[in-house]
Amino acid sequence: MKKIGVILLVTGLLLGSIAGIALAFGGGNGEEEYIPEDNGVFYEDDGIIEDEAVFGDESNLEDNDVFIEEDYLGEYEMAVVPDYFSITGIVESVEEVDDTIHVTIEDVYGNPAVLVLSDDTVYLFDTEFEIGDTITGWYVTDAPMILIWPAQYNIAVLAAGAPEDSNITVDRFYTMEDNDDGLMLSVDGMFAFRTDNNTKITLANGDDYTGDILEGKRIVVIYDFSTRSIPEIATARWLIILEDEMF
Repeated sequence: MKKIGVILLVTGLLLGSIAGIALAFGGGNGEEEYIPEDNGVFYEDDGIIEDEAVFGDESNLEDNDVFIEEDYLGEYEMAVVPDYFSITGIVESVEEVDDTIHVTIEDVYGNPAVLVLSDDTVYLFDTEFEIGDTITGWYVTDAPMILIWPAQYNIAVLAAGAPEDSNITVDRFYTMEDNDDGLMLSVDGMFAFRTDNNTKITLANGDDYTGDILEGKRIVVIYDFSTRSIPEIATARWLIILEDEMF
C-alpha cells in the first residue's frame, strides 16, 4: 500500500509539472504566448491581446505622438498632444528675478507652482494682478523644465482679469477635414472654431493680422461658449496669432 501511495504521489507531481509547463508556453489555450518587446504597451479585449504600441522608437513616432486604442478592435490611431498645456491658480506672491517675474500660485489641487513671466509672455487681458487673484498661464508642452520644487513653468500666454464670459483655448490649428463650415481643428482633436464677421484677429503685439492663412498657426482662441461635443465647436470672438519664433 505504501508503494502504491508513493507511485500515485510521484505521478501527480509529474502531471502538475506538465500542466504548468503547458500553461507557461501555450497560455492554456493551445496558442503561442505573445512575448512583448522592450517598451511594449498592450491593450487587451476579453483577455486577448490584440496589438501593441511601442514607445521610444524614433523611426515610428514623431514628437508629441502617442497611441490610443480605437473601438477596442486592436486598431490604433495617432493622437497628438496639444502644443500648450495650461495651469490655473491663486496668486500667493510676486517677485522679480533677474529679467523675469516669478509668480507663485496655489493650483486647483492645493499645490504650489511658479509661473515665470518674461518679455515674451503674451498678456491677454490685464497686465497687472494682485495676491489673491486667479490667473491662468499656458506653457509650451515640449519645452525643457528644470527639476525643482515647486515646479516652474515658462509662461507663453497669461490670462489675468479675464471677463467671466470668456473661454480660452491655445493650440496649433489646421483645417478640419470633411466640413463645409470652415472649421479649424486643434492638433489634439478636442476643439474646433469657426470665424464670422465679428471675429477680431490680431497678432500678439495687438496689431491687426493682415494675412489670410490660419493653417498650422499657433492661435489663442477666445470665445463665449462651445458645443458639448467632441470636438467642442465654438465661434471665435477674438483670435491672437502667436509666431513660432516666440515660444
